[in-house]
Amino acid sequence: MSMFKNEKFWLVVAGAVGSAVAKKVLKAKKTRELAVQGLAHGMKFTADAKAAFQDMKDEASDICNDAKAEAGLK
Repeated sequence: MSMFKNEKFWLVVAGAVGSAVAKKVLKAKKTRELAVQGLAHGMKFTADAKAAFQDMKDEASDICNDAKAEAGLK
């Protein structure tokens, strides 16, 4: 009976149960689907951000060239 009052015993039990549950969750089909969807959203966000940054660079370059042309530097 003293085994059930031992804190270390319950830590070992919790670790064993937790690892078994984590293994099931990580191997589940739905977990993989959610991970792939999250990665796809991240990749789309990165591509959109790169495109927006390139647009800003192009616009800034156009403004700079227009300003140079007006100043007669070109």
